[in-house]
Amino acid sequence: MSSGGGEALLLLADDADALARRLAERLPPELALISCSDADSARRRGTGATLALASPALLAEVLDDLPALRWAQSTWAGVRPLVDHPRRDYTLTGVRGIFGQAMSEWVLGWLLAIERGILRRSRAAHWEGCPDGTVAGKRLGILGTGAIGCAVARRAAVLGMACRGLNRDGNPVEAFAETFALADLRRFAAGCDYLLALLPDTPASTGLVDDGLLGALPRGAVFLNGGRGSTVQTDAVVAALHAGQLRAAVLDVFPKEPLEDDDPLWAVDNLYITSHTAAPTDPGAIVELFLANLARYRKGIGLSDVVDFSRGY
Repeated sequence: MSSGGGEALLLLADDADALARRLAERLPPELALISCSDADSARRRGTGATLALASPALLAEVLDDLPALRWAQSTWAGVRPLVDHPRRDYTLTGVRGIFGQAMSEWVLGWLLAIERGILRRSRAAHWEGCPDGTVAGKRLGILGTGAIGCAVARRAAVLGMACRGLNRDGNPVEAFAETFALADLRRFAAGCDYLLALLPDTPASTGLVDDGLLGALPRGAVFLNGGRGSTVQTDAVVAALHAGQLRAAVLDVFPKEPLEDDDPLWAVDNLYITSHTAAPTDPGAIVELFLANLARYRKGIGLSDVVDFSRGY
C-alpha cells in the first residue's frame, strides 16, 4: 500500500478539534484534512476521504459513505464496531503500546489499596492495629497477553508478584511466568489470587467471566476488569461478592455505559466502580502513533498493528 495523489484524511472523533490542532502542522501539504466530530458532518464533507483517523463507533456509521477509503487508523483500543461491519476492503490499524502505563497504574493502585486495606482503614473511624497484607508473592492472572497485559505483568513482577497469562492458544509470552490456553481456563483460574480481564471485545470473549470462572478462583480472590464490559457477566460478579467467593471487585467498564445514578451496582459492598477511566486516551499519543503509520503508508511499507478482521483484533 502506498499513497497516491489527491489523498484526503477524514478525522472523525468526539475530540476531533484537539486531534486536529496537534495534526495541523505535521501533515504533508498534499494531504487534505477533513475534521468532523459527528457522523452527519462526515457524510456531508468526507465522502472523498482515502484515509481516516477515527473512533470506531463513529466510523462504522459512515463506512458505507466512504467508497474511496483505503486505510483507517482507530483512535480506540477496541475496534468491535468496525470488525462487526460487513465492509472489509480497506486496511484497519489499531493502537498498541500507548495504554500500558496508565492501565498498570490503575491495576497496581487498586491491588495495593485492597491488599493494604487502605480504603477500609480510611473509613473505619477507629484505630486498627491489625497487620496489612502484601502483593509480594501473590499470583496475578491476566486474561489477555497483548501489549497492555504485558505492560501490567512486567510492572507487577517488580513488586514480587507471580504473573500468569491466558490467551487463545496458550502461546508463551515473555512477560509471563506461565501461560494457559483458553481451553484451560478453569485450571488457570484456580491459581490466581487476583484475576484481571484485559481481553478484546470478540465473540469468544463475550460473557467469559461467569459464575463458573469466578467459582474456580480460590475463595477470597479479587477480580478486576479493565478491558471490555462485554467480557463480564456483572450479575455473576455481584453474586460472588455476596457469597464471599470474591472479597473485592473493581469494574471500569460495563456492557452499557454510563451507569445510571440509581443503578444498584453503586451500592454493592466491596464493588468499586471507576467509570471507564482506567486508561484514558491521550490525544498526543494517538497523533504520534498515526503519524508513524502515515510515514509507513507513504513509503509503501507494511503498517503497524493491522487488525485481523477474522480474529477481531
